[in-house]
Amino acid sequence: MIEKLAAIQERDCRILKFERELKDLPTRKQEIEARLEDNRQALAKAREAVRLRQSEVKHAEAEVIAQREKIKKHRDQQVSIKSNREFRVVDDEIALLESSIRKSDDASLEMMQAIEKANEDVKRLEASLQAEEDSIRAEVQGIDERARAVAAELERVQTERHGMTAGIDANTLRKYDRIMNNRKDAALVKIVNGACSGCHMRLPPYLVHAARRSQELVACSYCGRFVYMAPQAEN
Repeated sequence: MIEKLAAIQERDCRILKFERELKDLPTRKQEIEARLEDNRQALAKAREAVRLRQSEVKHAEAEVIAQREKIKKHRDQQVSIKSNREFRVVDDEIALLESSIRKSDDASLEMMQAIEKANEDVKRLEASLQAEEDSIRAEVQGIDERARAVAAELERVQTERHGMTAGIDANTLRKYDRIMNNRKDAALVKIVNGACSGCHMRLPPYLVHAARRSQELVACSYCGRFVYMAPQAEN
């Protein structure tokens, strides 16, 4: 009986391990794909920075065109001005507009340089994203392949485990299943130095004696697991 339950438990432990892995694999995929999303957001942000700077340059160019039009109008106006004072006023306005144009040109040059750098950042991020996509695609493929392999092995072990229950008392099997479902690690454990190796509590002498005396199943009075005396512990 103990040998049969121990064999079933070995399968159950493998089943639990496979089930936990199958449960964790989707989370691993999400974590990997989240890395890709971070890179995509960084690239989108860099592209938006380029777009905004290009928009600023276009706006500045439009302002310069408008200012040049004003200068032209002022110069046309000066032709018909008779008063020196009025002429100087218009001349001062032209000077201010020309100064503003020079500042705009300088600012546009700086923005063009910034755009060039931002475009380099975009190209770098695009290359990084492509490399990351290739890497993640391979990782996800590996996870999918692992999931299929684990699912197949899980089904095989479950089938194997089902065939091993023949000849075991139904009541004993129910007790074993209940303990295994509750403990999630082991329902059948050895007695080591007079203690249950499941909860590590020292067992009453009569339980140790009962386990040593026969192959009948004995339950730990603390954790409820089935306990047995290992052959090497009998010496």
